[in-house]
Amino acid sequence: MNLLSDIFSVLKDHWQLISGTLLILFLSQLLLWVGLKTIFRERLAAEDYFSLSTAGWIVPLSVASICWLAWERIGQPAVGALLLFFIIAVLAIILYFKARKESAAGSKLVLSILLVLFGAFILLRLAFISSVIVPLYFGSAQHYQIINNLMRSLASNEITLLNGPTGAYYHIGFHVLTAWIVSGLRADSSDVILILGQIVVAVLPLSTFMIVKQETQSNRAGLFTIFLAAFGWYMPAYAVNWGKYPALTSLPLITFVVSLAYGSLRYKAVLSRRNYLWLNAILFSGILITGLMHSRSLAILAILVLSWSLAIGWQRLSKPLRLVSFFAILTVLALLILYIRTKDVFDLLFDPYWEKGSMITLVILVLGIFAQWAHPRLALTSIVVTLLLLVSVLIPVRVPGYGNLTVLDRPFVELILYLPLSFLGGAGLAGLEKCLCELAARWPARPLRPLVYLTDVFMILLLVNAYAHYNLYQADCCSIVGRDDLVAIDWLGKHLPADARIVISSTELRVLASDSPQGAAGGDAGIWITPLTGRTTMPVPYQSDFSQQAIFDILCKRKAKYIFVGEKGAIFNNGLISAYPDRYQILLSMPKTKIYQVIGCGQ
Repeated sequence: MNLLSDIFSVLKDHWQLISGTLLILFLSQLLLWVGLKTIFRERLAAEDYFSLSTAGWIVPLSVASICWLAWERIGQPAVGALLLFFIIAVLAIILYFKARKESAAGSKLVLSILLVLFGAFILLRLAFISSVIVPLYFGSAQHYQIINNLMRSLASNEITLLNGPTGAYYHIGFHVLTAWIVSGLRADSSDVILILGQIVVAVLPLSTFMIVKQETQSNRAGLFTIFLAAFGWYMPAYAVNWGKYPALTSLPLITFVVSLAYGSLRYKAVLSRRNYLWLNAILFSGILITGLMHSRSLAILAILVLSWSLAIGWQRLSKPLRLVSFFAILTVLALLILYIRTKDVFDLLFDPYWEKGSMITLVILVLGIFAQWAHPRLALTSIVVTLLLLVSVLIPVRVPGYGNLTVLDRPFVELILYLPLSFLGGAGLAGLEKCLCELAARWPARPLRPLVYLTDVFMILLLVNAYAHYNLYQADCCSIVGRDDLVAIDWLGKHLPADARIVISSTELRVLASDSPQGAAGGDAGIWITPLTGRTTMPVPYQSDFSQQAIFDILCKRKAKYIFVGEKGAIFNNGLISAYPDRYQILLSMPKTKIYQVIGCGQ
C-alpha cells in the first residue's frame, strides 16, 4: 500500500514532466520503429521492433538535442526546443502511415506483455523519486551544474561544450539531451535528471529481448532475460544512487547497437543495398551517440564485438579443441575472479552478483550448462564478455588530463555485469526448453508435453526473489542531502558574499586496481553549494581535525572564510569546530546543519 501511495504522490507532483518525457519517448520510439520496419520488413516480429525501438529511443532524441544546440547558437532560442519536438512528432506520424502497409508478424500476446511491462516498470521505478530530495551522491551535483552552465551559456550566446566542473570533457551527450528536455518542457534540471533517470532504468530491461529471442527463437527466453535485467540483481538500477546517469543512459544504447549489428550480420544477404546502407547509417549514429553519452561505453562495444567474433571462431574449431579452449576460458575466469577478490578496492564488484544475489547467479550457472549445449555462440559470448570486463579493470591506460586510469573502472564493470549474465540466463532457459521439448518428443505416448512449462518455474523463482529482496527506494548510504542542508544552502546563497570561499567535506575516490586515490569526492551536501548558489567551495577531507593549528593555518592561507557542516554523509566532526569559538564563529545553527565563519586569521 505504501508503494502505491508513493507512486501516486510522484505522479501527482510531477505529472506534467512525466507525461511530457514519456510523450517524446513515445514519438522517438515510433520514429525508430517505423524506420527499422521499413528496413527489415517481415523479417522481424512486432515484439522485436518494440524491443529495438525501446533500446534506441535515445538516438533520435540525442540527434535532435544536438540540432537544438546548433539552433540555439544561430537561431531563435525561444522556440528551438519546441520546434524540434514538433518536427519529431510530424516525422513519426508521416513515417508511421508510410510504413503501415509493411507487415510485422509476431505474437500479439508477447507484444501485449511487453507493453504491460513497459507501463509497470515505469510506475514501479517512480517510487524511487518519492523519497529523494535532490539526485543522489556527489556525481549528481556535477551533472546538475553542467546542465545549468550549458543553459546559461546558451542564454549568453557563449557555448563551451567541453567544460565541466573540472574543466574537462564529461559525458556531454547526456547533458545536452537533458538540457534540451529542460528547455522544451520548462522544467527544473534536478527534476528532469530524476525523472529521466528512472525512465531509463524502467525501459532498460526491455532492450535485452530482441537479441536473445532472435538467437534462440524463444519468446519465453526473451521475457526471462527482461526479468533478469530488471530484477535479477540490484544492479544496474542501484547506480542511480551513485548519480551514474550518463552510464545508465548508455546501457540501452549499447544493447541497441549490438542488436542492430546482429541484425545487420544476420540479414545482410537478404536486405536491399539501399536498406542495408540505411541500417548502417542508423548503426553508425547509434555508436556515435553511445560514445557521446558515456565515452567508456565504446570499450564495452569493443568487448562485445571481440567476444562475438571469438565465439564464431571457436565454433569453427574441431571438437577436441573446442572442449580444451572452453575449459581453459572457464579456468582463467575462475582464477581471475579469485584474484580480484583479493583486492580490497574491488570488494563491491561482486556484491550484487554473489554476496547479495547468489541465488539468482547460481540459477544462471545451472542454466549456463543448457545454454552452452543448445546455443553455444550466445553462451560463449556471454562468458567471454564477463571475462574481458573483469580484465578491463586491471589494464592500465594513461589519458591526458586524467592521469593513470584503467580501461574500465570498478563501478562501471559492477554496473554492467548484469548484461552478459542476463544473456546467459536467457540462452540457458531456451536450452532447457529445447531439452524438455526433445524429451517430450521421444516419448509421445506419455504425457510429457507439460514438462516444457517447467521453465516457467525459473521465472516464478525470480519474481518471488525480487518481491522478497528487491528494493525500489533509495539507499541510505548515498543520500548526502537533508532538508536542513537545503535550507542552509539557500540561506548562505542569500547572505554570504558572492566571493565567499566555503570549506566543504570531501572523501577520497578509489576505484582502480592500484588503490591510489583518483581525487576528492563530495562528502556531504556541501557539494551542492556551487551548483545551487555559484559560491566557491574548497574540499577538505572529512576526517580533518579542526582543533589542530595546522588545519587552521591552511584555512587562513587559502582564504577560506566559512565552513559548512552537513546533515548526513561523510561530515565534519562538529564538536572539533564548535569547541574553538575564537577560531570558528557560528553563523547559522540548525538541528542538523551548521555554518561557521573562520575568524582570527592574521592575529
